[in-house]
Amino acid sequence: MMTRFLAETLRAQGYVPVLAHYEPYSMSPQMSVPTFRLLQRRPLGEERRALGDYETHAIGAWVPEFEFTHYFATSMWKRLMDGCDAHLTVAGNALAAMPYYQTGRPFLAWLAAGWQDDRKDRVKFFPQQRRMFDHALVAPIAARLEGAILRAGSILSLSQYTRGVLDKIAGTCAVRAVMPMPIDSNLFSPQPEVRVRGRIGFSGRLDDPRKNLDLLLESLSRMRKSGHGSSALLIGGDPGQRLRQKIEQLGLTDAVEFKSYVAQEQLRDLLRTLDVFVVSSHQEGLCIAALEAMACGCPLVSTRCGGPEEFVIEDETGYLVNFDAVEMAEAITRIIGNEVLRHRLAQCARALVVRNYSATKAEGVFWAAFEHQFAHRMSAA
Repeated sequence: MMTRFLAETLRAQGYVPVLAHYEPYSMSPQMSVPTFRLLQRRPLGEERRALGDYETHAIGAWVPEFEFTHYFATSMWKRLMDGCDAHLTVAGNALAAMPYYQTGRPFLAWLAAGWQDDRKDRVKFFPQQRRMFDHALVAPIAARLEGAILRAGSILSLSQYTRGVLDKIAGTCAVRAVMPMPIDSNLFSPQPEVRVRGRIGFSGRLDDPRKNLDLLLESLSRMRKSGHGSSALLIGGDPGQRLRQKIEQLGLTDAVEFKSYVAQEQLRDLLRTLDVFVVSSHQEGLCIAALEAMACGCPLVSTRCGGPEEFVIEDETGYLVNFDAVEMAEAITRIIGNEVLRHRLAQCARALVVRNYSATKAEGVFWAAFEHQFAHRMSAA
């Protein structure tokens, strides 16, 4: 989503975006070279089309199990960079800018989180031996590289929360400006007549432990035991066996509906049906899905997890809660049980998105940073 926005912004001004990414070993093991294959082959690359018709390069890595090697400046990265005039990174964390840092190229990076925040919940599920390896080698090296990359580039953060995280990692004021992901408030708009009373919702990766969906489900269970006929709509990928078992254990099989990832228009139609959007995450750099729900006139209940604390304004756009199912259930019930309150929160939520998360505002931040970092290329263009 962030990548599409920047690609379209660049193209609208006559630039030709070329996209590139590390191809995860889990998706294409033949493209990378793990430790046990070091003497047998080299990393591979593949040209594709993505986000419609953009030239895109999927690139493998040496020893992908180390993680910080995913974006090392291999010969494929160097050839690709040599053919481009300006270099940008759009990513969850700064390590994606590694090829630019290692080759001394000026770069602009738009980042959503710190490296550790981006993965710490996932690390909990590593086998014990891998956790030990990660703690002793991978994490310390990645931390040093992350700080150096942040200090070397021109950095935009997705939120004020992310800005604080990245500046702390860098040990200096590394972030040039905050550039939230803009929300299309013409597309994501209210349609009150389709709202389903008592339906709470979530949109995101259902298999991501950082989303902490157990808390949402436990809150729903408490609400139903208290006599509230509530239900949940979870929009994302495959929930996985563990989450399905949790739903069964809580007796929520008939109260939870899953929807796969859908096109933006379909996502809007689903968000319009929600009474309350819930963010139960341990950590969020921003939470774009929550802003899209707000634009559809949906109040929020969120944990104090970072990015959402900037737009979940107490008793104005929703409520912030601790990581406690009782507290979350009470906040959700407060909204769905009071139509006057819910209407006021919904209006304020949409107004905040329209006011603070427009494309015009984001484009202004981006072009100021782009011109500062690539002034000679701007004048040449």
